[in-house]
Amino acid sequence: MKRFLQLLKFIFVGFGNAIIDLGVFNGLYFLFPTHNVRQLVFYNTMAVGAAILNSYMWNSRWTFRRQHKRQGPGAMRQRLLFLIQSLINIVVNDLILGFIAPVIADTHAVNHVLANNIAKLLAMFLASLTSFLMMKLVVFV
Repeated sequence: MKRFLQLLKFIFVGFGNAIIDLGVFNGLYFLFPTHNVRQLVFYNTMAVGAAILNSYMWNSRWTFRRQHKRQGPGAMRQRLLFLIQSLINIVVNDLILGFIAPVIADTHAVNHVLANNIAKLLAMFLASLTSFLMMKLVVFV
């Protein structure tokens, strides 16, 4: 039951992260429209970074609170592992978005805004699964 509750907390925090992630991504896209994949990946990196900050604050203090170390050598190790996990999350997210968005836009006759958001949602889902496993099994042990 504790693990299920922890998963529900992670999902709840994830929804907040998704709102931040999609908001920043689409906000940047709205302010500076582009079809350049590199520019989209940059927007994505900024958006994921904002969501990761939110994730650390909520997951360390609420979802994985009992495993979170606030002081001492364990805290530094935990922060370093979270940073590594975050960088992996960004890479996974950026790679999926960078490869999938152009494919969706080109092969499915979908406008770029919709294609970008479909790719973004897929990237968020796969990167979130990766993050949960890393936080559960490596970071907050």
